[in-house]
Amino acid sequence: MTRAYQDMGPAHPAASGPVHAPRGELDLFDVIALAWSQKGFIALIFALVFAVGAAASLMLLKPTYTAETRLLVLLDSNPTPTAAGVGDAFMLDQVMQSESELLSSEAVRRLALDTLGADVVLGEQAGLNADGVALRELRGGFELSREPNSSAINATFKSPSAERSALILNTIVDAYLAYREQVLFETGVSGLEVRREQADAAVSQARGELDAFLRTHDLANFEAERLTAENLVGNLSERISQARAERDSALAGASALRERLFQIPESIELYVENGVSGVLLDRRAERASLLARYQPTAPAVQAVDREIAAIESFIQSGATEGEGQRRTGANPVRQTLESELATREANAQAQASLVTALETQARDNRNLVNRLRQLEPDYTRLAQNITAAEEAAGAVAALEATASARRAPSLGAADAVRLIDRASPPMEGSSMKKLGLIGAFVLAAGLALFLGLLRGYWLTYVRAAGLPRSRPVTPAAAPAQEQAPVTAAHPVAANDPFDGLPILAHVADRTL
Repeated sequence: MTRAYQDMGPAHPAASGPVHAPRGELDLFDVIALAWSQKGFIALIFALVFAVGAAASLMLLKPTYTAETRLLVLLDSNPTPTAAGVGDAFMLDQVMQSESELLSSEAVRRLALDTLGADVVLGEQAGLNADGVALRELRGGFELSREPNSSAINATFKSPSAERSALILNTIVDAYLAYREQVLFETGVSGLEVRREQADAAVSQARGELDAFLRTHDLANFEAERLTAENLVGNLSERISQARAERDSALAGASALRERLFQIPESIELYVENGVSGVLLDRRAERASLLARYQPTAPAVQAVDREIAAIESFIQSGATEGEGQRRTGANPVRQTLESELATREANAQAQASLVTALETQARDNRNLVNRLRQLEPDYTRLAQNITAAEEAAGAVAALEATASARRAPSLGAADAVRLIDRASPPMEGSSMKKLGLIGAFVLAAGLALFLGLLRGYWLTYVRAAGLPRSRPVTPAAAPAQEQAPVTAAHPVAANDPFDGLPILAHVADRTL
């Protein structure tokens, strides 16, 4: 910054000297002079800004209440306070850092938020995005600290309400203890339970897909129907061969019988009747009657004997053969052969019909077997999916049983963290009002001084540069002005910051 006037020499008329060269910067006296010239403006700005800042500090800065609780981490299986921290420093730091990370984790805060609700955390009716605001409140108000080589963790929570700070802190600690047990000891079991449910769901899904496949293709049991169809094809093939053989046998027998029938007459002579036999029979009956009354030597008996002998001699001579009444009829042998022929032809026709029916059944079963063979890859894939899902479910069930058996002895390890004291509503709160007042004072003073210097520089140097005026010369100083016209002709700033200040001493300018 450069001055608007040229001479900073002594203003007393008795002072005389050479012409002084201008200086190109402001010194501390110039700044003090500018501030003194704007003391009223600075006081006004300071009063306004400090009043606003003080009012804002008193109205906006509310007292906060810090609830505190402490947790003791036991590092040994011995659940006594003397066992805390028996390990080396490295182990202690590791364990405490892990517990601190778990206590300040986002999962614990979310569990606490789910337990309390956004309205309780914020202390007012929650609006849109209440969970996000509440999580930020939990994250900003919660703090952890630990003394060196100590196995105790100090947890604090700041809130505008004493009761709400204690409630939120206790809820966070309870959520931490529950989540710690879940992470360290129950995560495996619960994870296996979830995996088993997923495996059971996979088995049900695979079975449903297989059932849908069977319903789509109108099948009840793929393996049974495939085996049945293949066995039926084999049985039908065997029966067809047997039926064909029986049909051919019946046809061959019928053909032989038919050829034999050509050689057998259809009718034959049954018998021939004549009277000689009857006469001979009558005479023998008469002789028997005579013997009942006469002796064999009697003439009557002898006469009948001679007749009987004559008739027998006539018959024995063959004179009676071919003589008499003849009778003919159907040949019984031909009839038997014809009946046998009809039976064989019927059997041949029946076997031919059976062959046709069996061939139809065999063809249908072959088509079924071919269709099942085409569907077999899809069925095998679905069946393998069920088998794999069942094996996976069995493996997960075994792991779950093992984890449950191992979990029982480990439950006592969850007591490694003990709550020394629960948080209670603090009796006194801390306020930032004093710091706010101090900050308002500093801000008001700095801003007022800056604006005052800026205004003084503007009025004294910038605006006065365009309106130069000469310092009035008194009559007593006229001879000096005549002797040193150059000094009297130097322009002086219209608003000289040194006006009104007492002159303590005249210091020569030694910058030349």
